[in-house]
Amino acid sequence: MLIISLLNHFINFKKIQTFLENFGNQFNIFERQKQIQMKKVLFLILLSISVFSVEAYSQSVGDTVFYESGDKYIGEMQNGLANGFGKMFWADGAFYEGNWKNNYQNGKGKMVWATGETYEGNWVMGLQNGKGSMSWVNGDYYEGGFVDGLLEGKGTLWFANGIVQKGKWKANNFVP
Repeated sequence: MLIISLLNHFINFKKIQTFLENFGNQFNIFERQKQIQMKKVLFLILLSISVFSVEAYSQSVGDTVFYESGDKYIGEMQNGLANGFGKMFWADGAFYEGNWKNNYQNGKGKMVWATGETYEGNWVMGLQNGKGSMSWVNGDYYEGGFVDGLLEGKGTLWFANGIVQKGKWKANNFVP
């Protein structure tokens, strides 16, 4: 029974194929127009997909703001202010990537100054606050607490010359 069914399908397929071969030549002009129409439709579909992809990308990146000073911010905005995740590029070469609140670095983030110093850690209202790490171009490296941008609380400073100071810090000064 299965073999007979398969033979019937094959025979029907052959009949359709023969019909199309015999009469298909009469419709070549129409086929060419159909191909052109299909290419136009395909082009419009691809164009609309690419537009939606660009829109989705721009929304995921956020807004871009260019300042007269040459600085540039890319990220989330709220009420015209940097709020949420974003990146700031200063004209002097410094940049920050992390969280923002009302145009201030706030939360976790990384700052690289034009001089080469880097800080990675917590920020509050644009200043290093909480745990973080700082490295200087001379090779010194600190890991520990910060308050208002200064070394404060428990932390360790590794000097480039090999000396290590571990303990408490107050206003950038080691407290023995």
